[in-house]
Amino acid sequence: MAWFARVLVAELRQMGSLAEAAGGWNVAASRVTAVEDRLTALEASAPDEAARTRTRALRDAVRSARGHMQELLESGSPDTMSRDLDAIAAELEAALASVNPLD
Repeated sequence: MAWFARVLVAELRQMGSLAEAAGGWNVAASRVTAVEDRLTALEASAPDEAARTRTRALRDAVRSARGHMQELLESGSPDTMSRDLDAIAAELEAALASVNPLD
């Protein structure tokens, strides 16, 4: 999940166009889907409600970010691509921080 927020989004941000970003996304989308699937499995096998809640929050954030990425690449604007990608990364980072807060 951190890879999605910190590496993939940064790489897509460096692409020169939405079409290039879509190509990069097509290569990486299966990895994002695998993360989502793994989080779904972990939720089902979590040892307690607190762990299920944390895992569900992460899964839902990945699912939401994946949907936002698809929306961006299908109907987004090249003028706002960087800002939209930053928002996707921020959404993922917020989920990560919420389940693993620094004391």
